[in-house]
Amino acid sequence: MQAFKAALRIYFKHPMYLFIYVIALSVMAVFIGKSVAPAPTKTFEPERPTLAVIDRDGSVFSKGFTDFLSTQGTMVHIKDTKTALQDATAQNYASYIAIIPSGFGADFLSAAAKGTPSPQVQTVISYSSASGSLMNQRANAYLNTAHVYGTSGTVTDQQELVRLTAADMGKNAQVTLVQSKTAAPPSQQYLIFMLFSAYSIMLAIIVCAGLIMVSFNRTELRKRDLSSPVSSLSRNLQIAAACLVVMLISWAWVSVLGLVVFGSALSGVAPGIIVMFLVSLLVYCTVPLAIGFFLGQITGNELVLNAVGNILGLVFSFLGGIWVDVSMMSSGLKLVARFTPTFYYSQALTKLSELKVVSPSTLAPVFANLGMVLLFAAAIFAVALVVGRLRMQSSAAGGNAAAARSVA
Repeated sequence: MQAFKAALRIYFKHPMYLFIYVIALSVMAVFIGKSVAPAPTKTFEPERPTLAVIDRDGSVFSKGFTDFLSTQGTMVHIKDTKTALQDATAQNYASYIAIIPSGFGADFLSAAAKGTPSPQVQTVISYSSASGSLMNQRANAYLNTAHVYGTSGTVTDQQELVRLTAADMGKNAQVTLVQSKTAAPPSQQYLIFMLFSAYSIMLAIIVCAGLIMVSFNRTELRKRDLSSPVSSLSRNLQIAAACLVVMLISWAWVSVLGLVVFGSALSGVAPGIIVMFLVSLLVYCTVPLAIGFFLGQITGNELVLNAVGNILGLVFSFLGGIWVDVSMMSSGLKLVARFTPTFYYSQALTKLSELKVVSPSTLAPVFANLGMVLLFAAAIFAVALVVGRLRMQSSAAGGNAAAARSVA
């Protein structure tokens, strides 16, 4: 495992790359995620629709009924004319309009005492929302309660009827909202952090993994390794394992940092969704790993690695919808964006952020996007293998293959 150990030593002997690309950029992603306002805490608030009351009776009971309605919504004034009522209905000026007819209070108490049906209040209920219907239910609850007291035989005047009914209707139940432990969607703060982490992951893995490849692919070092008793297959597997460790270090750092910082914002989110966020980031890590492997085959310059890593990180982040939502791009840019792996990574995270439950059907679009990311990584890796094979056969590479090619 000498090659494996040597590769990791190369990695850890460049602490500046570790600090800038792995730590600093991920901390920047934290600040960007925190800059998004958290979702407001949901509390129960009763619906208060707009309503109007036209009292043509003026009795004690009709006034008590009007007072009750005023506590249930926002009162608006409407003139008691046919034209005003038509305008209010057409313009949706009030969700609920109650018209109390003349003699309503006396007739209501008399009908209740006799056990006959109570007189009705004329209503106009808005068709544009359910708030008017809700207000109508509250009004009927008041009238039904008053009717029960009237039929009891213990109430002889409207003042007593209003007092007893108001006392009952003034009682409210305590309401507490309970969030299911596995039904909350992921917070936007965590989503933004994971999206921006695509940029930091791209730079960190390309530069650090590419640095290992560049070091081992230097001509003189390659010639010396080819003369050693270690087979090329064993050497290459050890280098690949070291690059994989580099990738996992970057992934683990970003994953743990996100869970620690945004853990409170993820309370109530299904564990399966959080796991899929981390899996999506791990899948995306294979793309910069393949790019770093490819760059290590074609260049031995660290400056080139840094330049290409930064440029690709910026371009992929912009086109992939990390910094600018894809829906805001022109049709031409949208088409180009589909040729970047970051686009499918951001689509996978966006679909995950809309989920509340985990099931094969809900995760199917996520797996489809992650499959596209893996195809990008496989294509880049395949090209890198071809380039590496051609490089090994070049006259400057050393080894039997290069010697045979030179003789030919």
